[in-house]
Amino acid sequence: MNKLNIVRSDDLRTENRHRILKTLRKQGPMSRAHIGQATGLSQAALSTLFGLMSQQGVVTSENHNVKEPKRGRPKTTVALDPTAGLAVTVALTIDQLSFSVVNYAAQTVAQVFCDVDTRSLNTSELHEKVSAGVKDVLDQYDAEQLRTICVGFQGVIDTHSGDLLWSPILSMDKVPLGKLLQKQFSVPVSVHNDCGLIATALYGQENRKLGDSFAAVLFSHGIGLGMYLGGVPFNGAHSSALELGHVQYEKDGALCRCGRRGCIEAYAADYGILRSAKGLSPDEIPSGTFTENDMRQLVDAATKQREPELNAFKLAGKAIGFGLSTVFTLLDPLPVALVGQNTKAVSLMRADIEHALTSVGRSPTDYSTLLHCYQQDTPLMHDGLVTEAMNTLDRFFAENANEDELEDALS
Repeated sequence: MNKLNIVRSDDLRTENRHRILKTLRKQGPMSRAHIGQATGLSQAALSTLFGLMSQQGVVTSENHNVKEPKRGRPKTTVALDPTAGLAVTVALTIDQLSFSVVNYAAQTVAQVFCDVDTRSLNTSELHEKVSAGVKDVLDQYDAEQLRTICVGFQGVIDTHSGDLLWSPILSMDKVPLGKLLQKQFSVPVSVHNDCGLIATALYGQENRKLGDSFAAVLFSHGIGLGMYLGGVPFNGAHSSALELGHVQYEKDGALCRCGRRGCIEAYAADYGILRSAKGLSPDEIPSGTFTENDMRQLVDAATKQREPELNAFKLAGKAIGFGLSTVFTLLDPLPVALVGQNTKAVSLMRADIEHALTSVGRSPTDYSTLLHCYQQDTPLMHDGLVTEAMNTLDRFFAENANEDELEDALS
């Protein structure tokens, strides 16, 4: 019975520490009184926990010169200690690897970018590139402070193992990148789908506009889908699942980067729009990187009513609308965040998107109010990576405090 009580007590203290860390993470530095109000913990419990967590090096207190009314005492706030540990984030997108060092206060303190032909790499070469990038970005920091690595990937992942299952940006499947990095650096490694990370960032930043249930559609070099339902990120039973861009739009249609034909992406991704606008063969995938300036030129031409560019955007709108109508059929209409450089052309596609959505055949809905555009996908992916990395660190510090050692140090 006593052993059972000890386990329950430890679990409760872990939960209370996690509650405090999540509160500080969400609301920033706070007074102890405000933390008590936000968490429901008593001041006596908070005093003990703050003493232990301060000794652990997770939180720090600071006195301010502003005096509280009537008491005449300096105001003391509690904050997360940025020196508690470091996370490295890795973003693996088409032809680029980017690495960031993030401290425990969620501040990005270093970044390294590496251009690479991702499709030319085999498994060992990819691991070597990522490993070298992690070491490079950590060069000015104490590697012993590294607590976790968080990877974002443009493709399908195994949510349990962290394996990269498939992506059009790689020439191989089933890459155990998470396991390789974890073995090498001896820290927890998590791997996330890029669209899921974008949805995570939007949930934190745009909750008032998008609500607790929304879809985030990457609308750029590829077409992907991330989703929150009832405030919870959606994943498949085993994988990141939501590959909207590879739903078939047209049987035996244009060649997709995935190797199949007729995918939504083959018409709505930037290379698909460029192929249609330039009148290239549907069997040809344009090479090179599609830049913001390239998109701007296509938009300018379409705005001037040049028929090839205008028709390319109309076709992209129909394909995206078809994909969203499928989602709406399954889940009811919900807010949609269109994210990426292709949103520059949404005004040219909106009529075709909304026309496709009316095919859902449900009660009348003003679809124009459901579509929201965000041009910058890369910063959102980075913010999602930081959020996931900080969640991992919060859990780590909440669960791994050696209370006996800390109490001895305080006594």
